[in-house]
Amino acid sequence: MRAALYIRVSTDEQAREGFSIDAQKRKLLAYAESQDWDVTSILVDDGYSAKDLNRPAMQELLEKVRGEEIDVVLVFKLDRLTRSVKDLYHLLDEFARHDVGFRSSQEQFDTTTTMGRAMLGILGIFAQWERETIAERVRMGMEQKVREGKKPGGKYPYGYDRDGNLIPEEAETIRRVRELYMKENLSFLKIAERLNQEGKLRRGYEWTRNTVALTLENPFYAGIIRFGTKMKNGKYPQRKRELRVDVIDVPGDQEAIWTVEEYEEHLRLMRMRSEGNHSRKLDYLFSGLLRCGRCGSTMFGRLTTKRSLRNGEIVRNPYYMCSRRRDSKTCDMPMFRQKHVEHLIMKHIESIRLDKSKIELKQDQTELNRKIRRVNSDLNRIRERRKRWQYMYVNELISEIELRRHLDEEKEQEEKLLRELQELENQKKEEFVYPAKLLEIIDVWDKIGNQEKRELLLTIFDEITLHTNETIVKGVKNRFFPAWVDIRYK
Repeated sequence: MRAALYIRVSTDEQAREGFSIDAQKRKLLAYAESQDWDVTSILVDDGYSAKDLNRPAMQELLEKVRGEEIDVVLVFKLDRLTRSVKDLYHLLDEFARHDVGFRSSQEQFDTTTTMGRAMLGILGIFAQWERETIAERVRMGMEQKVREGKKPGGKYPYGYDRDGNLIPEEAETIRRVRELYMKENLSFLKIAERLNQEGKLRRGYEWTRNTVALTLENPFYAGIIRFGTKMKNGKYPQRKRELRVDVIDVPGDQEAIWTVEEYEEHLRLMRMRSEGNHSRKLDYLFSGLLRCGRCGSTMFGRLTTKRSLRNGEIVRNPYYMCSRRRDSKTCDMPMFRQKHVEHLIMKHIESIRLDKSKIELKQDQTELNRKIRRVNSDLNRIRERRKRWQYMYVNELISEIELRRHLDEEKEQEEKLLRELQELENQKKEEFVYPAKLLEIIDVWDKIGNQEKRELLLTIFDEITLHTNETIVKGVKNRFFPAWVDIRYK
């Protein structure tokens, strides 16, 4: 009978007696000899986890199974093959389809009977539980390291040497990336082309669209250590991970290249562009800021069809349409010309200027907003800790008494933070002030170009909601229909 020996060691198991490559190989050869099998292949995955099947030797083994080159697969223990129940059944099904047997030198299985397959599945469950437990312990250790402001492992990114010290010339290139994105309004691809033309290579390699995007997204350059699974739109990404946690951001001990404010600023702009709410053409001054007051959807910019003036000049005017009206025609919000939106903004600002009681430009809410973000971050950490205590109790790592004690402590801390958050929110409402640059818009609007207008709007406004009671708008050219705006400031 033709036998293939499959051997796997992960990094932390190589030094353990009985799990080294040589130890497994020696025992498997002796087992095969006792069975009078002809060993045709010895396949080794050195330093690979059993969390999935994405291993070189495993893929080679499957090719041999499908090519009917072997009759039996022999492993030292079941967990050398896989620690995933799903993958275990997939492999057994693959073996059965090609009449290939499976043996473990340390466990006795008979996969021809229902009871044998059930016992194999139970052992697979325990192997998976062991892997998840190890992963949880490692993750908690890394999380603690991050909370201390230390990098949890891995290489330092471009801009730093292997000891975490800043490399001045590389840091200057990273600042250049942000400058091209924010000030010159270039796309990731155009930034890469510009840097390559300027000879600012990335350690000998040319910049690409992806390396530019990853550089701008990296919080490490803002002095932040990040750990955890990144969430998108409030949901976890669909990955094959059993342990998923929210992102943890803490101040690191590395020298920053950007300020946190600069990082958050260009991240907001990246988010608007990626969601299709931002046009790189400066014709659309309000892209990424406008929302429909009827259905709450975003409003996107478009240009009218070309038309010729008497002097032969071709003109196209920007306007904004509700995305739900475009996609499903379930909203009847009329389209707004950009000139109309500008008119409504100026009218709103003028009303504030006339109401002197609303103008208090000396107060600064930056510190208040920082405190609110800190409290929300602490609340998220409590929720994650509560999940971990429950997980540990279910897996009998702590007793019921310990679980209750931990949950009571978390509840007490949570109630304290919720009270603090409510006080901060109330204080924010009482102390609301308009941005200092708000009244400047009226004075400078007609004197600056589209790029300066766009930057001014993004600096002051977070969201502008358009309202009107009209549905079908018809009227005299260049006249505005009745409408108003609600504005949320930064």
